[in-house]
Amino acid sequence: MKRKVYAPVTEFERATSFCPLYLAWRIVDEARDYFRTPIPEAFADKLARRAEAVFAHHPSWQPRFKSARGRDAILTSMRHWLAGVLARERPVLFRDLPESFKIGHPLPETPRSSGRKSAPANQSRFTSAATVSRMGRRNLRPRFVHGCELLP
Repeated sequence: MKRKVYAPVTEFERATSFCPLYLAWRIVDEARDYFRTPIPEAFADKLARRAEAVFAHHPSWQPRFKSARGRDAILTSMRHWLAGVLARERPVLFRDLPESFKIGHPLPETPRSSGRKSAPANQSRFTSAATVSRMGRRNLRPRFVHGCELLP
């Protein structure tokens, strides 16, 4: 296994005491453990660079990062961004992500390979009129997250 190369201390890290690369490794490892498949370290680099670009250069964010809430805001954003990277780079994995991860929530403890099956993208959740009436019309609204409906 390759050793991780540590980046130099950045302006963002000095101002907030959070290392964006370390946090990005944590998010990528979370996804790697969930899918039980290799995910490139380059994805963590992308997430860290984006955190630097978004958070480091906006002074309104810096006071918020002096607490655990700031760290949680970075982790939430990185999860959302990783979903976007997976949508572009690994659409099969993206389709298997829970909807909650796509908006920044942690992945569930139950990994994908534990028997959880996802429905094909072109198959409807509801198969009969009886099911629709039992579930109610409000559940029929389509969800649109990162254009996943357009993926092959």
